[in-house]
Amino acid sequence: MRTIVYQTDSSPPARAVKMILYILGLEFEIREMNPLLREQDAPEMRKYGNPEHEYLYPKDMRKRATVNQRLFFDCGILFQRLRSIMAPTYMGIMTEMPKEVILGIKNAYRMLEEYLSQSTYLADENMTIADVCAVATVSSLDGMYPVEEKRYPKTRRWLDTMYNKDFCRIANQPGCELHVAHLKFAMENNKLNRKAKL
Repeated sequence: MRTIVYQTDSSPPARAVKMILYILGLEFEIREMNPLLREQDAPEMRKYGNPEHEYLYPKDMRKRATVNQRLFFDCGILFQRLRSIMAPTYMGIMTEMPKEVILGIKNAYRMLEEYLSQSTYLADENMTIADVCAVATVSSLDGMYPVEEKRYPKTRRWLDTMYNKDFCRIANQPGCELHVAHLKFAMENNKLNRKAKL
């Protein structure tokens, strides 16, 4: 039986799930759904993976704790920076990224740079699910406010390494480009709407 992925291509969390499925070599069927209508509130949970995929979520408890912490960093810091762009943009409020949003993104990049100073990947010398989840978020942030190589060299190197992986090119990049294009278009549209009201 094929796995069913309910998703929208522009969603970073959905792209992270698709990348994991590619890594695990699982066949899956895509079913589009609209998160704004809360169609995702009743998901089925399943477990997959073989021994050769243990590197994604190591059995070693210290490594697993680090992976978990980095996953919390993704959802609590990185994704919140992206959400600070998405929510007001899609609500018709944001016309461009204000200084405080940019400052928040820079702070998140700084923390990411610090983590990547400790190991090649976010949680270990090997890639884990923390990297897969984070790259789905950071790729959208990178599209909105690029990671400067001079200021964040380790982050830029990590991003480029992840971007060059097949699963990232196939399961992340098209949706990321769509997401960034939607955000930029919505901001421009918000500008036009604001001018029309004046």
